[in-house]
Amino acid sequence: MPSLRTIRHIIFYSVLTWLLYGLLPVTIPALYETFDNPNTLLIRRQECGCLCAEGVIVAGTLVIPDSLQSFFPRGFHGSEISLSEFPPFDVTMEHIETFDFANYNQFIVKGQVVGIDTIYCDSLSAEIAPLFKVDDWSLTSYYPRFLRFHDLPLLGYLASWTFSAITVLIFVGMRLIRR
Repeated sequence: MPSLRTIRHIIFYSVLTWLLYGLLPVTIPALYETFDNPNTLLIRRQECGCLCAEGVIVAGTLVIPDSLQSFFPRGFHGSEISLSEFPPFDVTMEHIETFDFANYNQFIVKGQVVGIDTIYCDSLSAEIAPLFKVDDWSLTSYYPRFLRFHDLPLLGYLASWTFSAITVLIFVGMRLIRR
């Protein structure tokens, strides 16, 4: 039978590990990217409510393969792209907290244009955007993991911080009273 002290240590280190895990970044921020390589792009989420591409190119050069150049007879001069295989933009209404992650961060993406995405099409016109397959991505800033937790784990995480703070205050208060 483990002693009370052993049980307290196990609980303490388990809670400490949980709290520190939540503070880890989602990805290691790529702070020093120069965007000299083609198809290395700094993107942000599109902020329109109408039909539009998912991402906006903030920096970098998008290279469209020769086989797709015919879709852009005057060349691609826009800044909107559709992204495939990019988890931050694959959000559903059941996990609404993921919208903040995608909307309030900029991402560095690396990949290639693999096709054309039709944004809208009617009898008079059509709007298309390059379809960019993401091979690798990273954030440009720190974003803690606990902000990506879903409802119940997030509540548990915040409760852990609250109870830990209360426990530390009681412990420090008792030490001060004993002096």
